[in-house]
Amino acid sequence: MHATTKKEHLVSMKIHIMRPSHRTGSAGPAARTWRGRRRTALPVMAVATSAALVLAACGGTSAPSSSSTGGVQDITWQTMWSGSTLTLLNQMVSEFNSTHPDIHVTESNIPSSTGDAKLLSEIAAGDPPDVFTEWNPVLGEYAGDGTIQPLTKYLTGTYAGLEKWEYPIALQGGEYDGTLYGLPMSMNSWALYYNKSMLKAAGISTPPTTLAELYTDQAKEWKVSGNQIQQIGFYPIYNEGFEYFGSFFGAVNCFNSSGQYDFADCSGAKTEANFLAQYDNYPYSDVAALETAYGAVAGGDDDAFVAGKEGFDMDGPWEGAENIPDTNPAMNSNFGVVAFPGTVAGPSTFGQGNYNIIPQGAAHPSAAFTFISWLAGYNNVTFTSTMDPKGGWMPASPTIVAAPAYQAWLKANPWLQVFVNQMSSPYSVTPKLTKTESEFETAEATATEDIGEKTLSPQQALSYIDSQANSSVGG
Repeated sequence: MHATTKKEHLVSMKIHIMRPSHRTGSAGPAARTWRGRRRTALPVMAVATSAALVLAACGGTSAPSSSSTGGVQDITWQTMWSGSTLTLLNQMVSEFNSTHPDIHVTESNIPSSTGDAKLLSEIAAGDPPDVFTEWNPVLGEYAGDGTIQPLTKYLTGTYAGLEKWEYPIALQGGEYDGTLYGLPMSMNSWALYYNKSMLKAAGISTPPTTLAELYTDQAKEWKVSGNQIQQIGFYPIYNEGFEYFGSFFGAVNCFNSSGQYDFADCSGAKTEANFLAQYDNYPYSDVAALETAYGAVAGGDDDAFVAGKEGFDMDGPWEGAENIPDTNPAMNSNFGVVAFPGTVAGPSTFGQGNYNIIPQGAAHPSAAFTFISWLAGYNNVTFTSTMDPKGGWMPASPTIVAAPAYQAWLKANPWLQVFVNQMSSPYSVTPKLTKTESEFETAEATATEDIGEKTLSPQQALSYIDSQANSSVGG
């Protein structure tokens, strides 16, 4: 995620629904969780969205804030990051401005909780930024209703090879209905962390390679005193939930012949839901209390694994590259990483990242594209290969991984190779962009929580996902 509070690594949220951020890593993208979010949150942010749409209907009168002075195109870059990640962004902007005398970039940051609502309001008012960094599941919605601009017209000349230059999952994450709308400046990758000393104390010699071994191993690591959990083995219901484990079960993209979400009849989704339900004998509220104590919900970098109180954790590279060194250095040599064991071929990861988009009405879209392709590392490999390690990020292209600076980072931290390998794996999957993807991801989060709280059976939870994801017209 990034290097801020439990950093906005990529907290998946809809423009209407915010899930408390668990993103981590100095500048990471993908958030991890949705913790604490309830269905009742929907109407609150929906009001902001409705307001933006009303403004759009009335028409905006403000001139775009971007301008051109003396032959220099001044463009604005709006992000939802905060904290130490902003230092990295400043370095990027300074480097770009010094190497592109005809374009000047100014970065501004806004709260992630209101970022999308603000963007829509700016577009409606005719004053959008030239570039917006998006990690929430709204690209399909934005592309479908014309909120953002397609990028295909720029993929000529110098940029003709850009799509093939990206990792396939990086490219797919920015495509809607076969057209490119977003370019990632960095990606996420997910794998299984394990605590070495806890593994040894439980009499386990090697990390698990199957789901059965994982369940058996983690069960030996729980410590409970009365009603108070003192140590966790593994608890996937609370960590990332249904969404993030999808690639390990063949349950990322489950659609019927009509193009509707169909998780209730998807064999991989059924297997995953039953996998999550295995862990419902551990009280959800008690686990939540322990995680909250360590700050995982409140936005801190600490969580049970970082604190040395959890045997296994499915997370991204920022956990080991940023959160552990910054928060609990004593864990630096006490963790390992392996590919998560699933029921389908692997290794794999759920694809997501920090995607840069050009809003409709941007003053300088061509200059904006020059900037976002540069941020992705295209024709900018040397600089990007020094920045991605600082953010605990996976690059958008294998070309960056091959660069000397990135290879030096891998050599110093060999556990990272697991994450890198998954980026090019043919088994890694990116969710299909749809107009209702945000409703879908929110439903996945709620369904996971309901499984943990035993308010829905696994099959009922899958049906709930479908009903929510298909409730609006889209595709």
